[in-house]
Amino acid sequence: MKLRDGMLWFAKFLLLAIALAEPGTAARAQVEDKLCQMCHGEVRADAAQPSAHASLGCTDCHMDLAAWDPEQDSEHPEELGPVQCATCHADAASAAKLGVHRDCKACHGVEHFAPLRASLSGVERRARDIAACAKCHAPAADEFEGSAHHRALAAGNGESPGCSECHGAHDIQPARVRSSRVHPLRLPETCERCHSADSADAHAPGGERITQYETGAHGRALREDGLVVSATCASCHGGHDVRSTEDPQAPTARRNVPNTCGKCHLGILETYLEGVHGAAFARGDTDVPVCTDCHSEHGVSSTEDTTSRVSPQRVAQTCARCHGDDDFASKHGLKSGVRASWGSSYHGIASALGAEGAANCASCHGFHGIFPSSDARSSVHAANLEATCGSCHPDAGVAFARVPVHSSIDADSNPVPFWVKRIYTVLVVGVIGAFLAFIALDLYGRIRLRFGWGPPETEHVRRCDWPDEDALVVPGERFTRMNRQGRLQHAILVSSFLLLVVTGVPVFLHDLGFMRSLIDLEGGFALRSKLHRVGAIGLVALSTWHVLVFLLSPGARRWVLGMFIRPRDVVEFLGEASFNLGLGRWLARRPALAGLLARFPTLAGVERPCRGRYGLVEKLEYMAVVWGNIVMIGTGILLWRPGWFLDWTPAWTFDVCRVVHGFEATLAFLAIIIWHMYHVQMRPGSFLRNGVWFHGQMTREQLRHHHPGEYLEILRRRRTAQAGS
Repeated sequence: MKLRDGMLWFAKFLLLAIALAEPGTAARAQVEDKLCQMCHGEVRADAAQPSAHASLGCTDCHMDLAAWDPEQDSEHPEELGPVQCATCHADAASAAKLGVHRDCKACHGVEHFAPLRASLSGVERRARDIAACAKCHAPAADEFEGSAHHRALAAGNGESPGCSECHGAHDIQPARVRSSRVHPLRLPETCERCHSADSADAHAPGGERITQYETGAHGRALREDGLVVSATCASCHGGHDVRSTEDPQAPTARRNVPNTCGKCHLGILETYLEGVHGAAFARGDTDVPVCTDCHSEHGVSSTEDTTSRVSPQRVAQTCARCHGDDDFASKHGLKSGVRASWGSSYHGIASALGAEGAANCASCHGFHGIFPSSDARSSVHAANLEATCGSCHPDAGVAFARVPVHSSIDADSNPVPFWVKRIYTVLVVGVIGAFLAFIALDLYGRIRLRFGWGPPETEHVRRCDWPDEDALVVPGERFTRMNRQGRLQHAILVSSFLLLVVTGVPVFLHDLGFMRSLIDLEGGFALRSKLHRVGAIGLVALSTWHVLVFLLSPGARRWVLGMFIRPRDVVEFLGEASFNLGLGRWLARRPALAGLLARFPTLAGVERPCRGRYGLVEKLEYMAVVWGNIVMIGTGILLWRPGWFLDWTPAWTFDVCRVVHGFEATLAFLAIIIWHMYHVQMRPGSFLRNGVWFHGQMTREQLRHHHPGEYLEILRRRRTAQAGS
């Protein structure tokens, strides 16, 4: 027995001597392994996989064994000291000091011949890590098994994350620690290592959604303000059990979105569930909007952000995604055309033209607690409308609340404004068409005279009849056409009219894209509204002044009475049209017209009628101004102060006034720039040379040519005066 023990001791000593003679070599390691395995047979290398510690011997890790002296003690100590992994793995050990895990064996195990990490695929490395973590973190591992990340790993995607990709390797820290990779302030950065904003370089979904989160309310609150309670990726998608939105169990699945958002926004969730949308959601309606439909998924932004879906500038578009779809409205029993009817209302027009304070859908209907108008809790219930309108219009009363907001001008629901619009459309087209025909006829007459077709130009003041013309009217003498008061009234009329046109036409023609640019040039919608009222006040003041002058001045009354249209004016107008056409000889040969032409020879068109101070054109223009002022002021006052009228007039009165006000303004504008400007300034022979509006006078030649009847009357009066003297 002693001989066997001695031989064993001698073999151990010999092997150890050989190993110590060549320290640090693979041969020494192999000798050590064989020597130690004589007693420790459980420590064996797996030949199927290369060992991570193949170049190391037992004493490289078990430092106490290296200090064993076999001459003093045949057996090494039974209790060896802890293995000092930091001897070789200094960086990992240093990182581990920062983390919560200090025991290498807890994660790496006690296998002395673990396979090389580099020899494993990405899926194998992550599977080994997950298995190691699962020893202590079984609940988290169970959650992870149902995640999209785990399914990707199971499908062979080696880029999908395991535990260490999110939590770190040796420097794992609790989520509450600021330097932890899964601390709220660092979690987005951790997720974005895979879910990159640059979708071209990312192996996981990301792209624009990452940018939206970082620039949205949640990301900015986290990044800029350090608000750790702000939503992070894990707040919505979960931590270990991240699932695809198509998964019914995912927190981001459509049916789960309200409750997911409600974890932070509990009060809003309760309000939402009480409203019409929440009630439909509770019934299982799949078309009902949830939080992300209005606020978006990742790009949730404050209402003060103009790019936000729920900002005052864009909330109507957001609501219109459902309420602007007539098929959707019909399917769910909603009122159709509400987007179009709001868009054509004052609020919708103001919003489209950049008015920041214009009422939008949420201003009247609310935000999350939206109720049907039949519900007494609704802000648009009949009993609550006065208060709702009063939130923006402090002086709003019951009558003001009757102003239609979603009225559609159609034959079925709103027939009176519909037919008024039809009539005005025909009127505008007809009148402007007549203006253009008048201009074309006048131009043709001038061309006819230039080429000598038909009757020549009429000479009303003949030298043979008035040989004393120069004695009666000195050449160069000027005659007053407009007195100072008339020119001042004309200046106020032009200024007010132009101001009303440039500030009112954009509202009437708001659908034209460039109208927004015009409003911006005017200083914005709010300033436009003030300027429009300034123009309206100027027009009202001018009309009041004109009426007072008419009532107080006999001369003004005679002038106004002289502006009434008489049959002679119509006959002269038709005679001039006949003269311009040059059909005098042809008409004279028509037996059927002989009696008419005998009674009204002017209609024959052989000579140009002898126009007096005012012809049909001037009288029509004056009557149009009077009529237009009455209509514009009347409808404008009702639109400005509807509460004064709608308590004793039908609600459709407001829509009628809107139609009339807009079309009358359009008619007046076109009449001025087409007919009046041509008649006064644009005619050939006097192009932009009529300065009567400025100095109020006409020369003898101008009066003789344009108003021969008035000029002849002056000659007669002066000849009579000379004869009498």
